[in-house]
Amino acid sequence: MSDILVPLEKVRLRLETVRSSLTPSERKLADYILSHADSAIHCTISELATAAEVSVATVTRLAQNSGYSGFSQLRVWLAKDLVLIPPPASGEALKVSDEVGVIRDKLVAATTQSMNDTQKMLNTDALLAAAQFIAQAGRIDIYGIGGSATVCVDLRHKFLKLGLPVACYSDNDLMMISSAGLRSGDLAMGISHTGRSEPVVAAIGSAAQAGATTLALTHDPFSPLARLADLTLTYSAKTTVFSSDSMTGRLSQLMITDILYTIIGYSHFERISPLVRKADSQAIKRRIN
Repeated sequence: MSDILVPLEKVRLRLETVRSSLTPSERKLADYILSHADSAIHCTISELATAAEVSVATVTRLAQNSGYSGFSQLRVWLAKDLVLIPPPASGEALKVSDEVGVIRDKLVAATTQSMNDTQKMLNTDALLAAAQFIAQAGRIDIYGIGGSATVCVDLRHKFLKLGLPVACYSDNDLMMISSAGLRSGDLAMGISHTGRSEPVVAAIGSAAQAGATTLALTHDPFSPLARLADLTLTYSAKTTVFSSDSMTGRLSQLMITDILYTIIGYSHFERISPLVRKADSQAIKRRIN
């Protein structure tokens, strides 16, 4: 897992990125480190294993699966990570006893942190490549279900304003019909927070077999969706009670789609700006005074 698009020194962000691909015991350990980073940097490998109630072997596996040579290297980088970005003094976890103002502040903080972490994760070369795939495609089909379906609709709205040939699908059967009809020069884009939504993964696989270019937008860089796609864009997402990581992830998804929309718009400004102005003017005409 050494190809994670997060620098080694950002240990907490790397742990969050790989979390969904870990075994249950490794995930338990990762959660412990994320919640007790201040004390974890002072632990030996045996002490950390005991505190997290996992085996010493699990500690070693987690470090290596996160891209480190072992626990010693992970601990050194974690200490540096804490110096650069100390954890919030009050903690981020929501509690049943939290008042409305505290809930508001914690959710906004989690969302803001997800956005900031996503900014650090996004590789500019990957963003440019994705924008080029989209701008040059003869046909663009976007797939997503559940919460990701709303992002698909928003992205269709953006691409239509740019004059791009785009459609989006959230129905399982329509995804398969659509993907089977794609060909070389077309683009299939799958949006799934987990990267494990079977209809989306199946549609991207079908599109790839048909010869289309495939693009994935997911939180998990090691998910089946990410493994199938020609190019994957990943993002950060913070987990809170009731407001799951998929909620903060959805906002990160929307931010990425806005970035792609803007890159394409400015890259083809002379051709696209009149289309955007025309779409905006039509929308204004339909507003009730």
